[in-house]
Amino acid sequence: MTGGKCEGNCLLCGKCKGFAILDSYGEHTEGIEPREGCGIAVDVGTTTVVLALADLASGRCLSRASFMNPQRAFGPDVISRIGAANDGHLHTMKNALAEEMNKHILPLTERAGVTPREVTAAAVAGNTAMTYIMLGLPCESLGVLPFEPAFPVEPSYPFGHLFGECGVSAPTRVFPHLAPFVGGDITAGLLCALQEKAGRFLLMDLGTNGEMALRDGGKLAVTSSAAGPAFEQTCSGGASAALAELARLVRGGLVDESGLLQGDSAFTQAQVRALQLAKSAVRAGVELLMQKAGVDADGIDAVYLAGGIGQAIDVGDAVAVGLLPQTLARLARPAGNTSLGGAARYLAAPSRSDAVVAELTGAASHVNLAAHPRFNDLFMEYMGFDV
Repeated sequence: MTGGKCEGNCLLCGKCKGFAILDSYGEHTEGIEPREGCGIAVDVGTTTVVLALADLASGRCLSRASFMNPQRAFGPDVISRIGAANDGHLHTMKNALAEEMNKHILPLTERAGVTPREVTAAAVAGNTAMTYIMLGLPCESLGVLPFEPAFPVEPSYPFGHLFGECGVSAPTRVFPHLAPFVGGDITAGLLCALQEKAGRFLLMDLGTNGEMALRDGGKLAVTSSAAGPAFEQTCSGGASAALAELARLVRGGLVDESGLLQGDSAFTQAQVRALQLAKSAVRAGVELLMQKAGVDADGIDAVYLAGGIGQAIDVGDAVAVGLLPQTLARLARPAGNTSLGGAARYLAAPSRSDAVVAELTGAASHVNLAAHPRFNDLFMEYMGFDV
């Protein structure tokens, strides 16, 4: 709510009991490759799905649509979805997404005064599990060590192959993953973030899943951690409210250094512990990415906070609970839905974007937190609070 007016986005105030859907992104129209027709950019998130219809002549967004991912009926996170897919529900989940998408394509185009047949291009980004389910690819390899995707994702598919017969027959670019749990949503996010022209930057896409990337010229380090569900499920006001309440406890001395509750709180002790695990994993991931890149906070030009949680959190609260180091606070800023923004950027400049995506996939170096020799030490170090 801004100035007493509801903006239709729960991320802005957290007062609504519904889920927040983030559909904003930075529009960059320089360097576009203008052509006739319209394009659809899609961010297939674990919790939400967002679409943007763009004018291919100008790169301008014409309309948006969003809905809750119907696959949530099979579990709230990627692990439960992979399990459901491997238990025989793969095609049920794929079809559920396609059916819901079909309900939104016509209204999306009608609001812009065009028809689905005028859509001549599309681009889709999602994490690795969502991409596999969307394509109907077997997910067995994603559920067992070393969690390596067993099947390649082709650069282009017919829109109908992904989302059923909805009147759109456009070729659809599907963004490739960079590591087992660093998906095409981060690849698209990096494409979006690169438009900001920062030399060395950290992208933190914190949603139902936590994916991070540190870009340093031609080098790229990436990692992931399971953080989102703890922030989303501990407070009715959503992730930002959960982080704000935890920061209040820390600042007021209502938790001790170990996280033990010392006074009244909206949280239970178990919820505080869940938040500690989540914030510690993210913080350890940030530290290991900087170590991999051989830089400290002084060497980073920008920190982009993306995703439903990243966009919503207060930077001061994130520092107070230890999710972010103080040294990065001045660099951190919300970046909107960078996954959707990257898909939209691809529609605006496909040839340039293909070259960037190829460079990113070739440069990516995966920091596997579970196997890293320093992770456990850092995880324990950042578990506590500075009270």
